[in-house]
Amino acid sequence: MRCTAILLRRIVALLLLCHLGVSSTCFAAVSIPSGESCRSDSITAEVRGGAIVNSIDERTISVIKQFLTASSTDGQNNEFLIQGWRWHCMSLIRDADRLEKLAARLSSNKVNDESGLEALVSAADYVVNFNMAGLYRIESTMFVKWLRKNLCNADAFSDSSNAAAMASAFGKVIDKIDNQRVDCEKLGKELYDNASASSSSSITTEQRQRYLREVVRLSTRLSDQLHSMRNLQEMLIVPSISQVVSAREQKSFNNKVLLALGLLESRVHLVGMHDAVWESGSEIEKQKFEKEIPYVARIMIERWRKSLYAPKGAWALDYGVSV
Repeated sequence: MRCTAILLRRIVALLLLCHLGVSSTCFAAVSIPSGESCRSDSITAEVRGGAIVNSIDERTISVIKQFLTASSTDGQNNEFLIQGWRWHCMSLIRDADRLEKLAARLSSNKVNDESGLEALVSAADYVVNFNMAGLYRIESTMFVKWLRKNLCNADAFSDSSNAAAMASAFGKVIDKIDNQRVDCEKLGKELYDNASASSSSSITTEQRQRYLREVVRLSTRLSDQLHSMRNLQEMLIVPSISQVVSAREQKSFNNKVLLALGLLESRVHLVGMHDAVWESGSEIEKQKFEKEIPYVARIMIERWRKSLYAPKGAWALDYGVSV
């Protein structure tokens, strides 16, 4: 039995590392056929928080939308291969929402004990120092640079008379995404610090309530900003990558990311992505997940949930929730 289990783990590891269709990491590749939108109606409706989009000048958005419209009219290939990026963003948004609800339960005294406060710290640690940190580590060290290389280079739009303007427009959008990532990291740190402070045994009940209310406020704000960032990505970045970056280049980048991530982290993120996709209510996303994630990896999700995902701290997000 032990040999069989070891062999199964090795097979799954090989699939996670080598299968280009696997979405077991933040940036795993998933192919979307030409003409099929990567945005379902249910997901579009779910996205909230348009602050980032509204902060970008209309001229910038107009230049990019005109390019996308022209590309679609010209019948260019619409293949997007970095679908796991979207799934990880969905997972992080879901966890931020769950963290807010946990803090609200504690603040309203529905769960008011030492173990509940310990759960809050574990939950905040998981959301901020694992899930968010994993996504943003790849974004800050690899993905943003890759976006600038492919979307901020006028040569990529050599067939257009408006190439310089498009490169400049994409530069402004990517700057917004990068700045928003930094803001979310700061929010996350503040959130975690307040969660940790709320569990201190040397503070008064009033001080504890103040910390808990701050965790609720910060987690709500974090969720809103994550929704806003995703809105911008879905509207401008995802379709632009499809039009500008070749499938070969996307796969090459994806391989580099896979090498930069460890198998343990990838498995934990896969569980979170699975749950986010299923809770989204989008049948299109579910079908993509089942199609692109290898069967062996999918049947391992429940085992990884118990052996990896829960021990990492994800269990705490549902503390005090009635089953």
